[in-house]
Amino acid sequence: MAFPEIIERFEVTEDGPTFHELIEQAPSALASEIQGKSVLLLPSHDSEDAFYAGSLDTLDYLNENGLEADLYSTDEEYKELSLHGADLWLGTFILQSIVIPVFCGVISSYIYDKLKAKPDDKISLKFIIEKKDKSSATVSFDGKVEDVEKALNAVKKFSDE
Repeated sequence: MAFPEIIERFEVTEDGPTFHELIEQAPSALASEIQGKSVLLLPSHDSEDAFYAGSLDTLDYLNENGLEADLYSTDEEYKELSLHGADLWLGTFILQSIVIPVFCGVISSYIYDKLKAKPDDKISLKFIIEKKDKSSATVSFDGKVEDVEKALNAVKKFSDE
């Protein structure tokens, strides 16, 4: 049986929300919870309120490894979207440029050590980086785990800006 070839999608754009915009748009209870965080997990692609299954595990891992992270959701509003398949769907992260070096190391360890991802596994993730000038850039990647370094290297470039 032949498996379909994994089509890679890698994109860097100069857009995306900022922490300030997300905090302003959030209900007051959520805004106070996420104030001062350096990493937020946003709802899943094409969803306003559902997170990928495993988002809480990812959040715990980030916090256990020294990152001030939270979900862009209150506990009462949190919903998970379960996708069935072998793909790894990590979701969308917004991060401040100051934590990029630590974040890239932690997320790489999470992918390889915690999830035990294999080089041919398919992964989908998106990073929104709030730069020092308070503008944002977005790095999106869908492809093989063995090529995820391409996305992480693109994110690392923003730590110098």
